[in-house]
Amino acid sequence: MRQALKLRLKTWQNDTQAGETKRFELSASPMHDGEWEIKLEKAMHESLGNIKARLVVSQKYLTTAQANLFKNPAIDLLQLNFIIESLDKEFQDKYDQAINDAFVEEVIRFANAG
Repeated sequence: MRQALKLRLKTWQNDTQAGETKRFELSASPMHDGEWEIKLEKAMHESLGNIKARLVVSQKYLTTAQANLFKNPAIDLLQLNFIIESLDKEFQDKYDQAINDAFVEEVIRFANAG
C-alpha cells in the first residue's frame, strides 16, 4: 500500500471528537493481488439525556490503483477522501437524529410552555 494512503488513514483515525472512536481494517483484496479492501468505522457510545446512544457507521472500499502500473495511485486517495466525507456525513446525520430523539420531550415541553 502506498504511503500517502496509509498516512491518510492514520490521520483520519486519530482525528476524533470527545466520545467517538474511529478505526480501519486492511485486508488483501479477494479480486486483485496487490490491492486492498479497507473498512472504515466511526462510532460513539454515550449517554444522551436518558438514552444510551450507540452510533456506528461503516463503509468498505476496494482500492484499484495500488498495484496497477497503468493507473495513478492518487485515484485511490481521492476516492478514500470521498468515502471519508460520506461516512462523516452519515455519522453526523445519525448523531443529529439521536439528539433529536433523546430530547424530543424537552422540546415539546418547552414549546408548550411558551
